[in-house]
Amino acid sequence: MSLRVLALTRYDDLGSSSRVRVLQYRPHLAKRGITVEVQPLFSNESLQRLYRDGRRSKMDLVAALMQRLDAVTRKSRADVVWLQQELFPYLPAGLETTLLAGCPYVIDFDDAQQLYYQAHRSATVQRLYGDKIARLMRAAAAVVVGSDSQGAYAREAGAKAVHLVYSAVDTERFAQAAAQPLPTPFRVGWIGTPMTAEQSLHILREPLKRFLAETDASATFMGMDAPQLPDLPGTRVPWREAAEPEFMAGISVGLCPLDDSPWTRGKSGYKIIQYMSAGRAALTSPVGIAAQIVRAGETGLHCRTGDDWYNGLMSLYRNPAQCAAFGAAARNDAVKIYDTRIAANALCDILTDARS
Repeated sequence: MSLRVLALTRYDDLGSSSRVRVLQYRPHLAKRGITVEVQPLFSNESLQRLYRDGRRSKMDLVAALMQRLDAVTRKSRADVVWLQQELFPYLPAGLETTLLAGCPYVIDFDDAQQLYYQAHRSATVQRLYGDKIARLMRAAAAVVVGSDSQGAYAREAGAKAVHLVYSAVDTERFAQAAAQPLPTPFRVGWIGTPMTAEQSLHILREPLKRFLAETDASATFMGMDAPQLPDLPGTRVPWREAAEPEFMAGISVGLCPLDDSPWTRGKSGYKIIQYMSAGRAALTSPVGIAAQIVRAGETGLHCRTGDDWYNGLMSLYRNPAQCAAFGAAARNDAVKIYDTRIAANALCDILTDARS
């Protein structure tokens, strides 16, 4: 079998969503005869400026639009287009489907992208673009989602075929970390981006501060900016993909706080799966797919309130054997359910079927 795929991703490899949902599968798909050409909408440099400045520059947006339009003209050389979320922000759905016409496309969502327009502060944006994602879903040969809630939205939108593919992890990358004993003294960890740190870490700030003050435990945060939450004690380390296994090996438990909102209920729980792959228990807000991925009392704990976060941390701190048992069970789930090889097989079938 030979299949040519043009992947129109949101970001290059610095963007976690594109790296996890598309880029990491290229070697797996190549072994099955699927060649994937990638054209990111926003460059790594553009994403770094977004993290630094909190907004995109007009120059970055113009450059991204020109590159994307150029990429779309090359779709005639592909059998299938693999589109992440949308062609371009604020481009009308009718124009996007016209540009994509003539080649079947598979569209992927690891977030509830429709809320970007439907919950926009501008009523005009809501009116003009509120149904954009639904229209793109209906016109797609297949819709791939990272959560049940986004799958439900796709089916309600009238998508032809909807597939749940977890935001998987190459569990072999974390096998050595999983084989190492939990660190002493106890250390909690969080991994993400400056944007997700801003959105979520406030949820556990006070209980985590209390826990750290009352124990000899420590905290490490990978990917947040050094100036963020200055009153929260802990080591800040920059994100590097190559450093992820070492980071995971150095923590006792992983944290995934989430506000309960339509947006977070559409997220795919990737950081939890990373913790699990390294054989580490996870403490998470039971929101959306996170409540499914973490089996409370077996692979981690669900934390709804500040007291839950404090008590959960303290219970695992006081019972390292239970903490290790949770981690071992979590690793087993990751290998059996959330590994990239499983997801790659599913994606191979989805992309192949889209051509026919």
